[in-house]
Amino acid sequence: MATGADADATLEEDQPIPGETDGPDLGEGDKGPASEDCPQGPFVHITRNLKNTTSVKYSTFAKNNKGYSLDFKFTSKRSGTTTYGASLTLSSDFKVRWLGEIKAELQGSAEKSWTSELGVETGGKVKAHSTVYGDYGIRKEKVYGYYGTRYRNCSVGHKQYVTFWAPYREGWTIR
Repeated sequence: MATGADADATLEEDQPIPGETDGPDLGEGDKGPASEDCPQGPFVHITRNLKNTTSVKYSTFAKNNKGYSLDFKFTSKRSGTTTYGASLTLSSDFKVRWLGEIKAELQGSAEKSWTSELGVETGGKVKAHSTVYGDYGIRKEKVYGYYGTRYRNCSVGHKQYVTFWAPYREGWTIR
């Protein structure tokens, strides 16, 4: 079995997910109905999907100094909670609206908060004279857009641009 140790350092809240890139711009136009009779009131609109991140709750590694491959197994030993949020202070009404927009894009998998579990395992092989790193945490969907007030003529006033995130999944990232 490969040797390793737990990382005691402060863990990064927004660690990039390997291989993930920013999503496409969705456009700045207000995509209201073709008629001039839009529902009025508070309005949110996602204009861009940003690179998702991981809120790391536990980090470890396995180092192999041997001349042959060894098996490794990681088990999460720390837990933590990640909640939804924004780059600006938002009212609870607007947070709920943003969460609804993200849920629509993710087909319902975004959450208000998510607590990672203890004892979740993963494993594999570490090559000879190599080190495998593992991070366990909660994935966060991140988007950019605006909120404001939509008027009857479908225009939106009082726009405030914001980055918003919501937890949507947990698991191991092996690097």
